Amino acid sequence: MSSKFLCLLLLCSVTAASHAAPSPQDILRQVDRYRLPLNSFEASVRITPEQNGKEQEAGTYLIRGANHNQVLVEATSIDQRGQKFLTTDSGLFFYAPRTKRAIRLTPLQTLRGKASIGDLARISFEHDYSAALTELPPQSCADNNCLALELNSKNDAATYTKITLVVRQQRGQYLPLKAMLYVASGKLLKIAKFDAASGGLPPTTHYLDPQDPGAETRVVFETINAVDFPPNTFNPRSLEQ
Repeated sequence: MSSKFLCLLLLCSVTAASHAAPSPQDILRQVDRYRLPLNSFEASVRITPEQNGKEQEAGTYLIRGANHNQVLVEATSIDQRGQKFLTTDSGLFFYAPRTKRAIRLTPLQTLRGKASIGDLARISFEHDYSAALTELPPQSCADNNCLALELNSKNDAATYTKITLVVRQQRGQYLPLKAMLYVASGKLLKIAKFDAASGGLPPTTHYLDPQDPGAETRVVFETINAVDFPPNTFNPRSLEQ
C-alpha cells in the first residue's frame, strides 16, 4: 500500500470525523446555552398563568444564577414579596419573612400557575440529566430536521425524573422545540414549549397541562445581564439576611 494512499485514507477519516453528528450530551449543551446564554447572570422574569385564554395575576421574580447549578430566586410581586428560593447541589431552600429559618422544599413545588420552582431554579438540563437519542414522538415536528433526546435525572436536585426533549437543527445549531416532563411515577406532568429566542433574551417557555388543555403558564425573561456574585450569595444562611 503506497504512502499516498495511506495519506488519502487518513484525510478521509479526519474529514468524516469533523462532519460527524454531535453526541447527545453535546446537543444538550447547545440547547442549554440557547436557553440560558450566560453563566453568571441577573434576570427579571414574569410568570403569567392563563385559563381558557384569560390571563390571571402575574408574578415577578429576580433571579441570580452562577455556574448553571446555583440559582437564587427572589419574588418581587406584592403577594409573594420577600419569599426567596435557593437551589444548589445540596438541595432547594425556601425562606419567607414569616419563617425563622430557611426550610427545604422539592423543586416540583408550584411557584405560580403551572411553573414549578425548579423550572426557574434548575434551568440547566446538562447539569442534572444524562442524554441519549430516542424515538421522535408522533406529530412533534413539521420537518425532517428534528430529533428527540431522552433525559434521565442523574442527581437528587433534578426537577423531573425523565424528560423527552425535541430539538430542531437550524443553521448548524440545535434549538429546543418542546419537552415532555415526567415524574417518578412515570406520569407526564406537563409539557414545555419554547419560543424562538430574540433580543439576547432566553426563549419564552409555555407550560401546558396535559390533563387541562385550557391551562397554560408563560415564563418570560424581561431582562438579563451578566453579573458576578460573591460566594456567600448562594449560601442558605444568606436567605435569612
